[in-house]
Amino acid sequence: MRKILSLLSFLIFTVFSFAQNSNQKYDVFIRKADSLYRAKDYKNSALAFSDAFNIPDSKITMNHRYNAACSYALANCPDSAFANLNYVATLMNYSRYSQIKSDPDLKSLYTDSRWNDIVELVKNNREKEYSKLDFVTLNGSKVEVYIAGIQNNKTNKPVIVFENGMADTYDRWKAIIDEISKTNAVFAYNRPRIGESEDDNLSPTTEHIVSNLRKMLLEKELKPPYLLVSHSFGGAYIRAFVSQHPNEIAGLIFMDPVDFTKTAGMGDLPYLEMGFTKHQIDSAFGKPNKNFLEKLYTEMPKHYVEEVKISVQLTQTEFNECNRNPLPDVPVHFIMAGGYTASGGDNSPLICDREKLFRVSENLKMKRYLQLLYPLKYGKLFYCSKSSHFVQTDEPDLVLSCIKLALTDFEKIQRENKVSH
Repeated sequence: MRKILSLLSFLIFTVFSFAQNSNQKYDVFIRKADSLYRAKDYKNSALAFSDAFNIPDSKITMNHRYNAACSYALANCPDSAFANLNYVATLMNYSRYSQIKSDPDLKSLYTDSRWNDIVELVKNNREKEYSKLDFVTLNGSKVEVYIAGIQNNKTNKPVIVFENGMADTYDRWKAIIDEISKTNAVFAYNRPRIGESEDDNLSPTTEHIVSNLRKMLLEKELKPPYLLVSHSFGGAYIRAFVSQHPNEIAGLIFMDPVDFTKTAGMGDLPYLEMGFTKHQIDSAFGKPNKNFLEKLYTEMPKHYVEEVKISVQLTQTEFNECNRNPLPDVPVHFIMAGGYTASGGDNSPLICDREKLFRVSENLKMKRYLQLLYPLKYGKLFYCSKSSHFVQTDEPDLVLSCIKLALTDFEKIQRENKVSH
């Protein structure tokens, strides 16, 4: 019996070790593929993705398959690009219709006879997945909204409101929405020009977007309090919302947000801490940054360009529109993504340890976020050491746990207020 148990233990250990080793190899190839993509070596990026997919028992994700298609398309290898797109559309039920329809990486495929079939497949997937899709008309333009858990829409019970990252769609929150809508009403939407939302020909300022959001919530009879959950640039919008309507907030979750705590001169701090002089910083990042923006404005879609312009304006005004009033004493969570990935910034003329620069910059931000949390009774900061910027897809369980924890803490506040009265 002992020999049999020992043999079983050995076999289990071997299988586990093999699976673990496969996953590690897979991750190495994926990181290599991503790095090559950012270096614009699209052919080798695509080949690295294929190497990853050929590893036995590897856990291939939908995003990686889609990214492989992008690399193949940019490398002018349409057959392989379509093979990956067909895989995610038919076998993985890919449903991000707005993304595939406007993704500049896939432009080379538009004239191919297979393109319309792929787009139609994705559109059908989306219609099946988002049966609760709806539209709200504001100022003559339609805004795409998604409401779930409406049966949980009750007086004084927080409505969970999702605000997307820059030029992104609510599809990225799908797994989280499906789960949290079992207990709470949920509202998600796409800002004008994004997804199926129409172009309202207005600049997406914080004032405009906050006004739109509040109008839509009230029109759908989703009354406060609101637990606002944001990603990236969406953090600026919910920070502005709470500045304008502090008494309507049940809680705030900032997931790897745009740094609305940054003031003039703070952008230099990571470089100064790395030992660079002010002259080196100015000469390296002044004109190149301007040229980068001008090129971006020319090449990128309108919905992306308009939000980048607002981001630049907010930075220039030190996010005054967002920070007019202090945060209310409600549950406030900051979730920081610690996974470093080399970016296009590696092409800048200033030579330094990029990962170290990233870590220094993140540490400085963390200190500023903590300063905001210190006065709050239920302030929390979470650091995800390996997660990418898209924490909601990398670690959806963490985001879901944060929402549930914030709801629990909000209930505590409600009970405390009743006792005090």
